[in-house]
Amino acid sequence: MAKMEESFVNARLAYANMMAGEADLKTQIEEMKGQEEEIKEENASLKARDEDLQVTKTWLLSEGAQLLANNIHKGPEMIVAVAAVNNAMSVVGINYSLQQGYVHARKKKNPFAEVLLLNRNIGEELNAAVANFDSLSFPVIEDLPNLVNEPLSKIKDALYFASSGTPEE
Repeated sequence: MAKMEESFVNARLAYANMMAGEADLKTQIEEMKGQEEEIKEENASLKARDEDLQVTKTWLLSEGAQLLANNIHKGPEMIVAVAAVNNAMSVVGINYSLQQGYVHARKKKNPFAEVLLLNRNIGEELNAAVANFDSLSFPVIEDLPNLVNEPLSKIKDALYFASSGTPEE
């Protein structure tokens, strides 16, 4: 009987340990469910952030860069291009004066070859300079939308290549 009682005590102890282990497992399961919910929330947050970043990247490369180019095109940085048009216009004025001088010289029987600065095509050159300015484009910006799915390093390489610069460390 003592053996039976000892077996019964051992069985009760084993059952108590099993129940304690089950309680520990239930606690661990509840903790894991909480962690699972946290991970799901974090994943959803990261997914939303990723989508937002992708939309931002797409806008920057497809519209933002073009907007920047348009602002540069219309901004004070275009002094060089405007100066070229202005210089061409000045030459038009000079040529007009030279043409008038040529007409006057012809009346006096001076040959055309003696009027060295006369350029009869200057009007066309001015129109070409104005058309070139008006149609000024930036190929690197036009190519940026093709880089939407590329990593930032590749985008930077394309931009630095275009400007012949080097990335800042």
